Amino acid sequence: MSELVSTAQPQLSKHRIEALVDGIFAVAMTLLVIELRIPEQAHHAGEAGLRGALLHLLPVMISWVISFFVLANFWIANHRLYSFVRHVDQPLLWLTMLGLSGAALLPFASAVNNEFASLTGQLVYSGVMVLLGVATLLQARYIYRHPELCGHQLTPASYAAVLARGLGLLLIALSAIPLSYVAPGMSNLVFLLMLGLRPFGAWIERRASRSGHSAA
Repeated sequence: MSELVSTAQPQLSKHRIEALVDGIFAVAMTLLVIELRIPEQAHHAGEAGLRGALLHLLPVMISWVISFFVLANFWIANHRLYSFVRHVDQPLLWLTMLGLSGAALLPFASAVNNEFASLTGQLVYSGVMVLLGVATLLQARYIYRHPELCGHQLTPASYAAVLARGLGLLLIALSAIPLSYVAPGMSNLVFLLMLGLRPFGAWIERRASRSGHSAA
């Protein structure tokens, strides 16, 4: 008797893509620190020279903090989204790769923005932020619309929170572009508004949950 061959699509494990995500984010976070270099002349300038060099590095340090925080935020967002996922399919893999392309580009974009405190430098930096944000929103949308991939479904309230945080980041990134024209070198400070995105998302989730219970 001939063996029956299943025609069902094989399920792809999520663990391989999670390992790749962890690796790329770890490398990108590490590469960010390369920009923090003490100028060679400061080594021979004594205590005053070192203080001056560190003061000169302050804008780069602020950029490092922001970029590291952005990558950490997106890694956490990916981790949260994949906690709902049981297995993956090709579209979800490619949407995740789209996000990883932004994570891998961020050290380069940060270096350009540090070297050229200009509208073009900010366009590059904010453009990568937008890429990361759009990729996360697309992943969330795909996971929400494909519950068959999930171990437990992404709830409407949790999805609303992801949308709120993602759209908030897009608005912040886009607002930095005109600000760089008005105040070159200071526009990155607008990214500190990201500190409010997580509590804002939590508030949206609680509000959506209460609305869902009331409708039920």
